[in-house]
Amino acid sequence: MFNNNQKGINYFMPMKRFALLMFLFLSVSMTFSQTEDAYWKTITDRSEKIVAKLALQDQAKQEKAVHIIRDQYYLLNACYSLRDLKIKENTDKSLKEQITQETLQETTNLNQAFVKRLKEVLTDPEVEAVKNGMTYNVYPNTVKAYQDMIPRLTKDEVHMIDSLLYEARDFAMQAESSEKKHAWFGKYKGKINNYLASHGYNLKEEGDKWAARLKK
Repeated sequence: MFNNNQKGINYFMPMKRFALLMFLFLSVSMTFSQTEDAYWKTITDRSEKIVAKLALQDQAKQEKAVHIIRDQYYLLNACYSLRDLKIKENTDKSLKEQITQETLQETTNLNQAFVKRLKEVLTDPEVEAVKNGMTYNVYPNTVKAYQDMIPRLTKDEVHMIDSLLYEARDFAMQAESSEKKHAWFGKYKGKINNYLASHGYNLKEEGDKWAARLKK
């Protein structure tokens, strides 16, 4: 592995994927010309904080996890920087939408590869903790909040809520900002609320009752 002062991706991958990532780096290099060192420190610090909460005893394992997370932040940023450059060069609305969808597919592929690399170093519970750390623990906290708000939820209903928020977390992990991470959860909470409404729950009424219980 490389130390915190070394920049790069230091893991094995198919040549096509490697070539694509190198293209991303080259395409957005101008973006980092003056701010790369500060940005690199920011994503390193962010990754270290996430890994620190795992309380890993193995120093080598800890460093590998930090590097994998840090690299993911870098690659995602590269994807979005390249998207912005493409959109800037195209004024056609349909082309902008196509570029946006292509970027989402690419970040989804990066996210899947990222999780795979994490699993080579961390246990499944540790990987889950990393995912939650990257998304502000919104997934587990929101599942718990729904259960607290509506204690009579059935197992199937809780499972549906959990499944939807789990999916939202995957999208949030690859989002480019805190605002957009929360937006993904907001979108899926809308789906959950529609689902619960179709099962006869009055969400406003349930929320008011929950607030009253919390005051007590």
